[in-house]
Amino acid sequence: DGAVLDTADEASRASFMKSHAHLVSGVVDLATRIQADEELAALIRRKYSIKCTTGYSLNALVDFPPSDPIEIIKRLMIGSEGTLGFISQATINTVPEYDNKASAFVVFPTVKDGAGAASVLRKTTMVDAVELFDTASLRECEGNARMRELVPSIVGCDEGTTALLIECRGKDKAALDKRIAEVVRAIKEADHINITGNDVEAYPFSEDKDVFNVYWDVRKGLIPIVGAARETGTSMLIEDVACDVDKLGDMMEDLIEMFKRHKYHDASCFGHALEGNLHLVFSQGFRNDEEIERYSQMMQELCEIVADKYGGSLKAEHSTGRNVAPFVEMEWGSKAYNLMWELKRLFDPNGILNPGVILNEDEDVHKKALKASPPADAIVDRCIECGFCESNCPSRDLSLTPRQRITVYREMSRLRAMDASELTVEDAQRLREFETNWTYNGEQTCAADGMCQEKCPVKINTGELIKSIRSRNLAEGHATELRAADFAARNWGTLDRLVPTGLGIATAAASVLGDGVLTSVSKALNSVSGGWVPVWNNYMPTGAKSAHFEVATNASSPAPAAAELPPVEAIYLMACPARTMGPARGDEGAGGRSVPQVLRSLADKADVDLKLMPNATSLCCGLAFSSRGLQAAAESKGDEMVDALVKATDNGRIPVVCDTSPCMAHIQMSAMAKSPSMQFLEPVEFTQRILAPRLDFSNPRNEPVAIHVPCSSKKLGKEAAFGDLVSKCCNGTAPVSSGIPCCGMA
Repeated sequence: DGAVLDTADEASRASFMKSHAHLVSGVVDLATRIQADEELAALIRRKYSIKCTTGYSLNALVDFPPSDPIEIIKRLMIGSEGTLGFISQATINTVPEYDNKASAFVVFPTVKDGAGAASVLRKTTMVDAVELFDTASLRECEGNARMRELVPSIVGCDEGTTALLIECRGKDKAALDKRIAEVVRAIKEADHINITGNDVEAYPFSEDKDVFNVYWDVRKGLIPIVGAARETGTSMLIEDVACDVDKLGDMMEDLIEMFKRHKYHDASCFGHALEGNLHLVFSQGFRNDEEIERYSQMMQELCEIVADKYGGSLKAEHSTGRNVAPFVEMEWGSKAYNLMWELKRLFDPNGILNPGVILNEDEDVHKKALKASPPADAIVDRCIECGFCESNCPSRDLSLTPRQRITVYREMSRLRAMDASELTVEDAQRLREFETNWTYNGEQTCAADGMCQEKCPVKINTGELIKSIRSRNLAEGHATELRAADFAARNWGTLDRLVPTGLGIATAAASVLGDGVLTSVSKALNSVSGGWVPVWNNYMPTGAKSAHFEVATNASSPAPAAAELPPVEAIYLMACPARTMGPARGDEGAGGRSVPQVLRSLADKADVDLKLMPNATSLCCGLAFSSRGLQAAAESKGDEMVDALVKATDNGRIPVVCDTSPCMAHIQMSAMAKSPSMQFLEPVEFTQRILAPRLDFSNPRNEPVAIHVPCSSKKLGKEAAFGDLVSKCCNGTAPVSSGIPCCGMA
């Protein structure tokens, strides 16, 4: 009814008690009846002694007295999936995140050995986390080279092999060491537990982040990694079950055997062993009646194993949804199930809040309205729509995220693939609406920077999909733009010389006419040129001076530190932006110097022989073309650049420094096939690694500096170089991150 209950506000609680007396009275009655029923109350307490999110949170009705109905209502809302109301705000109690932590990855020969060890650790130690991996998930771990190096016993492991990822934490080093010793001793003294290699100390705890992060990154990425290995056209499903930790080994063996019998050969079982909680991941096609029936039979047996045989939870963490709604009564029994319906009708008498979720009278609902995963493009067919990518996307608050782009493109591909006779009027209208909105939301607003790939556990680059779509679209009726790109590629040197002149004229015009007039004119030109002419703003750069590298500004003799180190030479590839653009008007921080001038000055002070790349004005890495989908021009310029670099660097002997990291990353990718030995240095990495040890840092700033690390530098793993260099310039003060994942200009 739109009422708001703030459980942290006494006045709101009192007001709700009066305004919703009927609801409050019903909750009090339910709590009173349940607490008077010793058998039912005992069932509820037993169910919540393990993880359980199946059905409604009946524990709220036994954990608090009927005299405190607001607290009961608050707890009932948790996990109710929008079927009783919705939570608009939550205050969460947190736990300390200690810096002192260590992890070990221990391998066991059988499921029961691994699960048994987890049970021992739960009962006899204060261990902080224990994650379980079955054989199928360990085989996915084999694909990680660092995992193979750290835990060689997982390579080619036998069927049944299981592993535990164990973490200990402590408020100080002494507390951490005590917990580690406790865990090692508990496993050693458990005489019924076998360990692969027969020695728990063969799997040492590591406090090194570079080691234990490998373990945890693999664990966090297991669901998407397993899902990405599925057959194209199938969906990845996750079930989430739990039982008493003492029964975990037996239940896990039964589930593995069940998957084999139903021919789910890619199924994997892993999860939170300390809580007896397993995630069951498998692929499932919904392409015909036979596939759906196989799924139905498997789900029936899965629920019987977990709920009937082991008294477990069909949903431990992920809530009931529609898929498990037909099996809630199987787990809870008729009495508790009917009370859940009574609760639902009390809060939602008209059945309008997320109907059919958690409770559903249709026992076949889990076989209906199934979401397929149709093939769309090989670049993204592995996507399971987990959403890890979304936080890195610059357009996430503007149009679509990578996950949404893929989902929409899949649906468009499905509709396009249908025969005209199959396409309903509604389908045709739906496709037209998608296509109308796709151009801007799907294509034009994608930065194609590939940062989504950095967060994706299976390294899908949605930007590559968009660039391939742009390329296909250009090939269909965009001959003028293709000819223009070809002309630009063949006459790049001429354009390279014209840009500084154009910027100089624009800067002069802005000084005379003002920024407002020039902005209006450039907007019109931008529209006419299809985006090739940029829109003016008062931060636009001036035109570059022709001699802005040859003449070193503020040149001085080499620093004393340089004299003590061996000579260094490098080829300086001045990228198009640095060749054509100087500092912006009013950029006092630049001191009137361009990027090449600053780099040359630093190289002189460091006594580094920085040779300018010959004939660079006609060269381009191809990134400007590639981002627009102009692949022929991009490949042509890329090949030309690599050939010139091979010659200039003496077949890769001399390292290459490029002043623009996106360009450098693109060249490096192009060069991998032709000259894999070629050495490339990102500009900040070059300064931090080569120049900084040869320089004297005096008069550092005593204030923090904000930094923005470009997407390409992040993808190359160079963020630490930025921080280290800025710290040297700021008297050891750590830099402040911009917090911006991408500038949107890839």
